[in-house]
Amino acid sequence: MMLFADEAGFCLHPKLGRIWVKKGEQPFVWTKSQHHKRLNVFGWVDPIKGKHGMLRQAKGNTDGFLAMLRKILSRYVHVIIDLWVDQARWHKGDRVTEFLSTHRRLRIHYIPKYHPELNPQEKLWRAMRYEETTDTYYETFESLIVCVFTRSQMWKPRKIRSVCHFI
Repeated sequence: MMLFADEAGFCLHPKLGRIWVKKGEQPFVWTKSQHHKRLNVFGWVDPIKGKHGMLRQAKGNTDGFLAMLRKILSRYVHVIIDLWVDQARWHKGDRVTEFLSTHRRLRIHYIPKYHPELNPQEKLWRAMRYEETTDTYYETFESLIVCVFTRSQMWKPRKIRSVCHFI
């Protein structure tokens, strides 16, 4: 099985997208500009079958990466998993090597540096940001979490394959 993984962060500060306004007026989205809270999510995708998963973690670091690897292994039992990730420092190192030595059916491969376009999970993050956070104000951090995870559960395999350009 071939999977691609990456991590992303979402904050309460809305992203302005394209919007219709009268000529000469400035568009805006109401916000409290709470930049300090960040939803960190590790995600993976099987672009061939159109399946994906997400896991919330406190930080985008080695601990979060290893938690994602455990989740992937528990979700895909009795198959060999080839996981493609970028070359972030938390995807490498002694702890990751030690983990892989005890989980032989998981193999990690690294996407070349500066080529995020080769990772289909990046395309899912872009779609998530556009659909869920562009021009949207969330009153609470909890509502952002619920909306991001609810949106991902609504995606059908055909849509995931389409977003990943595997149709």
